[in-house]
Amino acid sequence: MESDGNGLIGASNGRVRVVHLVLSLDFGGLEMVAVDLARATDRARFEPHVVCLRSKGALAPRLEERGIAVHSLDCPTLPKVRTLARLVRILRQLRPQVLHTHNPSPHLFGVMARHLAGVPVLVHTKHGRNYPHKWRAVLVNRIAARLTDCIAPVSEASSDIARTVEHVADNKLQVIRNGIDLAEFPEPSARAAPPGRRAIQVARLIKLKDQFTLLRATRLVVDKMPDFGLDIIGDGPEREALLALRTELKLEDHVRFLGFRSDVRQLLPNAEFFILSSLSEGLAISILEAMAAGLPVVATDVGGNREVVGDGESGILVPSQQPEAMAAAMMKMHGDPERTRRMGLAARERVDREFNLRRVAERYEDLYVALLQARQGAASDAGVREAEPPVGAQATR
Repeated sequence: MESDGNGLIGASNGRVRVVHLVLSLDFGGLEMVAVDLARATDRARFEPHVVCLRSKGALAPRLEERGIAVHSLDCPTLPKVRTLARLVRILRQLRPQVLHTHNPSPHLFGVMARHLAGVPVLVHTKHGRNYPHKWRAVLVNRIAARLTDCIAPVSEASSDIARTVEHVADNKLQVIRNGIDLAEFPEPSARAAPPGRRAIQVARLIKLKDQFTLLRATRLVVDKMPDFGLDIIGDGPEREALLALRTELKLEDHVRFLGFRSDVRQLLPNAEFFILSSLSEGLAISILEAMAAGLPVVATDVGGNREVVGDGESGILVPSQQPEAMAAAMMKMHGDPERTRRMGLAARERVDREFNLRRVAERYEDLYVALLQARQGAASDAGVREAEPPVGAQATR
């Protein structure tokens, strides 16, 4: 082990080894956050790894092609004790200085494994609300938070849940919003006008994303603007029910379900605007990607969406589960292409100013260093106290 430039004890190459712990690297917003953060890490000072409790997933090659190791424990059906044993084993092999967990389940396993494997620092990114109305989940999160060095919510809304519901102490909370690598998106001023003027959504087909309200809103839009079209990218358990509703609403010629796509960042610039109809959000990476691509956003006013979308400037916020309000916002976008284009440019500028991935990575890197220095300082102080004779010892010698 060697010391890095901060006086921290790091890996044999002098870098601080950081392990990101996730369920898998399948397509999803949380997973993209973990992938982008690992890719943006300063490799001169830090050595990132990713450990997946389940399979590696489709996003793993994006890291491996850059020399970032992805490890799979392949534990989807194993008993929890065996999963924990595998995690402890690989942490002892990797010997990270920082364990960084994403998602409640990896957080819980990380809390236990961290102590058994002797990992100095544990950081947890809180990506969403984490079921604040389910008392068992809240209790588990409270216990895990007490055994974690820092909880990093991705939005003020998530931070409020952590503070008020899960009783996380203020000195353990540090909001670090998600970020986007703008280098992967062309300047919106340079892109051609979108063909067909179709809106786009990227989200899993689950009840929480509420595409049912989106389809009903689309029916209202099409009734007044028959040229409107919508592409929905993603898959999930609600697919068949949503297809049935599309048929019921006679939207087959207007709404396309494209399933999971690996080329989302290439598809976004071809859209007119982006829509998110969620019932709850932390800080949606899909919104950031859309804004980075120069798209204005129509989104429900839930969770961290207000912290990303400048209502009336880079997008329009609407109440959740209200198809009439959503349809009105969609018609404003579709009916005024020039205003929509200006809002898209404002969206890109907002992401560049406030959600730049490299600056987000730097905030995490500063957090890792501060926590490691605090841990080493506490250990040094304990060593000094242990070496000092107790009060009055000199008099008894």
